Amino acid sequence: MSAVVSTPNNSEGGFTLIELMIVIAIIGILAAIAIPKYESYVASSEATAIVQDFHQAVTNVTAAEAQAQAGVAHTFSTPTIHSANGAVVTITPATISAGGTQATVQLSAPNSTTVQGDVDSMLTAEGISGASGGAVTATIT
Repeated sequence: MSAVVSTPNNSEGGFTLIELMIVIAIIGILAAIAIPKYESYVASSEATAIVQDFHQAVTNVTAAEAQAQAGVAHTFSTPTIHSANGAVVTITPATISAGGTQATVQLSAPNSTTVQGDVDSMLTAEGISGASGGAVTATIT
């Protein structure tokens, strides 16, 4: 009589500890590279939005001044624009009377030094003087 002895199959599928540690190390390295780049990208996009809001306000005031010189008064519906990251763009006065009135567009950038630095460098690169510390004033006559 011959007896067949079967041995249990102990080969379970899975990953070894070293394989899991290598994967976690790779994910950690990728995160260490990606997170600072992402933060830089967010700060740069906020600074771009702030500069665009400032330029839009200056363009609107310039157009209103041209209308005022032609004898048409203009009132801004939103003389204060709250931009990204706490920046504020203010147009003074809110109404430009017929015949022309000197108007001022003022930018108060946020307290974030990274965003302030980006805003200052963007405005300086475009030839706008007085761009320092996050406060810029444009006077349109």
